[in-house]
Amino acid sequence: MLRAKRPHLAPNYDRRLARRITLADGTKLITLRDAADLFATQLATVKSWWSLELAIERLIAAAESAERDTVKIATYSIERVVHFR
Repeated sequence: MLRAKRPHLAPNYDRRLARRITLADGTKLITLRDAADLFATQLATVKSWWSLELAIERLIAAAESAERDTVKIATYSIERVVHFR
């Protein structure tokens, strides 16, 4: 008997980060969407930065995954980018 494939779930950017990230200006990043919005608005003009590219890849993976470890890894990468920018 053949089983139907599980439908692809849409990415969930409303998933919470493993911990809150507070920026120097007091802004708090709580969800993956907060981090994605920050990257899209404040770091959109960055041409090449390996840490940013890795953080974006991990952020997308966390939004597409249901595993908490994926969110933890993404959170760590996001922290590295925002604290060293």
